[in-house]
Amino acid sequence: MNKAEKFISEHTRNCSNYGYTDSSLCPILIPWLTPDQAKEAVEIAREEMLEYVKYQLDLRLPEILDYNGVKVERKDFINDLIQAMKDK
Repeated sequence: MNKAEKFISEHTRNCSNYGYTDSSLCPILIPWLTPDQAKEAVEIAREEMLEYVKYQLDLRLPEILDYNGVKVERKDFINDLIQAMKDK
C-alpha cells in the first residue's frame, strides 16, 4: 500500500457522516468518500499528473536527446519515463 492509500485508509470514516455546523445545532450530512472512492480519486490525479508531465516534456525536450553519444528519441524517452513512473 502506498502512502496515499495508507493515508486514505487511516482518515476515511466507515461510520455515520452526520455533523454539526457552528451556526446551527441541527445535524447535517457532511459528504465524505468511501475508501474505494478516495483511492479512485488518487488514481485519477496520478493519471492527470502523468499526462501533464508528458505534455510539458514534449514541449521542452529536443527531438533527439544525446547522452554522451547515446542518442534517444524524445517520444521514446518520455514513454520510458512515464512507464517507470507508473511502475513505481
